[in-house]
Amino acid sequence: MQKMRRRLDNNYVLGSTSDEIQRLKIQSSLFEPLTRDSLLKGGIQKGMRCCDVGCGPGEVTRMMGEMIGKSGKAVGFDINENYIKYCKASTTQKNVSYVCDNIITSKNLPSEAFDIVYSRFMFVHLSNKVNALQHMVRLAKKGGTIIVQEFDHAPDSWLSYPKRKSVDTLRKIYVKLVKHAGGDPYSGRKLYKMFVDQHLDSMIESYSPCLVMGREPFNSLGWKIAQSLQPQILSLGLMGKKEFDDMVVDLKEMSQDPHSFVLYARLFSVIGKK
Repeated sequence: MQKMRRRLDNNYVLGSTSDEIQRLKIQSSLFEPLTRDSLLKGGIQKGMRCCDVGCGPGEVTRMMGEMIGKSGKAVGFDINENYIKYCKASTTQKNVSYVCDNIITSKNLPSEAFDIVYSRFMFVHLSNKVNALQHMVRLAKKGGTIIVQEFDHAPDSWLSYPKRKSVDTLRKIYVKLVKHAGGDPYSGRKLYKMFVDQHLDSMIESYSPCLVMGREPFNSLGWKIAQSLQPQILSLGLMGKKEFDDMVVDLKEMSQDPHSFVLYARLFSVIGKK
């Protein structure tokens, strides 16, 4: 167990390959309406300065850039150089920029610089969520807004119908990998208390995303998650190669079944005013 923790510590367990970037882009399209809604509820307006913490391939950062207009400024932060390189190469918006930096350890980021400080699907991978939230609060202007959207991978939260064992198997493996990496797969439910403890005037909402099988591109997310996890699953001996391949085959078969659907992990969205 200790060896696993050393190997995985501080890693995003899904990696940063080109295939994972494409999976994240599909996932971002799925959650774009909910993210846009949260940004609007958080008070985003033309001319604001916003940042996207843990921006990945930069889809939310670009959305912010569109919403705040030419007079605004959106900055995406990520500690993974591969993601930042991709963002810089694929972005043409003049009001959007990307920085490879860690908001917790950085000495270069100004305090009270942003009207909206946002993060999506990052907290589940953190070993110290409170510390990260405190630094997000520090980045926000007085009267500014902090928004965090995060999953909660509780048992039975990945619900497939008709039931497929491979869906629950994948959830259990993902939970195990996140825990081994020092993260918390049940972060979503804990956000609201964290916001209140930081004396933020907060609201919370929760959703259960439904993926209809047989409909591209969201039906592919299950087996694409498995493929992104494959190197760690096999290297850590969590599954044998045949067992893994059988799981992927079953996930792919389900993805083409128009009678099936999958409820993905619960999504919690918390908005707090500083």
